[in-house]
Amino acid sequence: MARVLVIGDTHAPGMKTGYVRFLQRIADNYDINRVVHIGDLVDWASISYHEKSPALRNATLEYERAKKQVATLTRAFPKADWMIGNHDALSERQAITAGLPPDLLKDYADMWDVDWTVHPRFSKLQIDGVNYLHGDCGRGGQDAAFRQAKDNFRSTVIGHYHGQAGVRWWANPEFRVFGMSVGCGIDVNKLQFDYGRKFAHKPILGCGVVLNGKQAYFEPWLLRSR
Repeated sequence: MARVLVIGDTHAPGMKTGYVRFLQRIADNYDINRVVHIGDLVDWASISYHEKSPALRNATLEYERAKKQVATLTRAFPKADWMIGNHDALSERQAITAGLPPDLLKDYADMWDVDWTVHPRFSKLQIDGVNYLHGDCGRGGQDAAFRQAKDNFRSTVIGHYHGQAGVRWWANPEFRVFGMSVGCGIDVNKLQFDYGRKFAHKPILGCGVVLNGKQAYFEPWLLRSR
């Protein structure tokens, strides 16, 4: 049975300073023996399909800076499962847009120098009967994790929705399941998140913990007030 730490979206190089130390504290507190990065390890703002600030650096510089942040995660957690998110997949998506076969690209582990187990986009990883997926497939909206858990008839952990975090349970006479959104670890002051300035709701920083497939906890990162 596994004691799983679930790392939220980090969007390197937009990961917030101190997030890795926070994750290490949580891992120690729960005596974690397995780690899942729920997806969007990297941001790739420079090659995204969305409007972006002209002040953002080019793809080469973003890649170099992102690799440095990714390295801090892999030093802390040498072994992990990585669910490919929609931002992680931008290199592959752009290749397809350009009419190039994705086989021409490096695989994700080589691209980012990680010795992690990589799970393709839209895939589901199952540990102790719990589904882990990035969250950009299935139903979205408010309480996306809870809605997906009910649709799957299985406890489900997702990321993707930066402003959603926490655990919600559902039961019928036969069984009980939970849906958990794990928040994220991003720095909203970075230029790639400039799109969020107009919204009142903000990302929730934290991570998830699942014990033996039966207990689920969202751990918020309690930052000091400014």
